[in-house]
Amino acid sequence: MAGLNSQMILDTRVLEKFSQLPVELAKAARRAVVKTNRWLRAVSMADLGYELSIDSKAMKTRYRVYQRGHTSKLWVGVREVGVHRLGKPVQGRDGVTVGRHFYKGAFISPMDSDQLLVFRRQSRARKSIKLVTMDISEQSEEIIESYLPELNRKFEEHFHHEFKFVLSSAK
Repeated sequence: MAGLNSQMILDTRVLEKFSQLPVELAKAARRAVVKTNRWLRAVSMADLGYELSIDSKAMKTRYRVYQRGHTSKLWVGVREVGVHRLGKPVQGRDGVTVGRHFYKGAFISPMDSDQLLVFRRQSRARKSIKLVTMDISEQSEEIIESYLPELNRKFEEHFHHEFKFVLSSAK
């Protein structure tokens, strides 16, 4: 039986590139978390804006992404929204119509603003004028909770993308 005697020389310099893999994996995970958080912000903001017929400009200030170290947080402001954000207010005889909503006894006035705001008088007193608002907390919670099951899948998708990038840059 004939044998093959050969010496194989392996280039192990390629393995040195993978010595930084744990550090790069941590970076990839952090980038995936940030991308997932931005995705949740974008889709929930779009859905809430569509459901309430509010322009995205008014919703931008209510969604903030905070990043600190290895964590990324999404803050959602669920305070009431002025109904003037629902569309152009139109004064009628009995009240104001904004979009498809009607507010009886309301009136339009710019009052220290460049926009036409919708107000309602609470009583006969001079300082009893209040801005007409709409509560969005329940809709916000429902929309964000509807995306929570997809959150892990989206994180995995972003992580795989970032991991492929780490592997491709190690070559």
